[in-house]
Amino acid sequence: MQPGDQPPDPDQNSGRDPAAAKFWTLQGIRLVGIVTAMAGAAGVAEKLAMPQWAAGLLLAAGVGIYFGLPVALARKWKAER
Repeated sequence: MQPGDQPPDPDQNSGRDPAAAKFWTLQGIRLVGIVTAMAGAAGVAEKLAMPQWAAGLLLAAGVGIYFGLPVALARKWKAER
């Protein structure tokens, strides 16, 4: 390596696609949101034993995770360019 050369980019040499990693991260977050919202909905319907306030909180958190977090992460990743 000559003076002034840039160090190699680890993403280029590893064969990993950063877009694919971001895609699967977003899908995982959406899955967590769905599971959280469904647990809250089951609690609201009294299929799971939990206080109604906790079930409502889980339902709202799940919807927020599903719709809000992927958008926020995408904006953050776009700003990093």
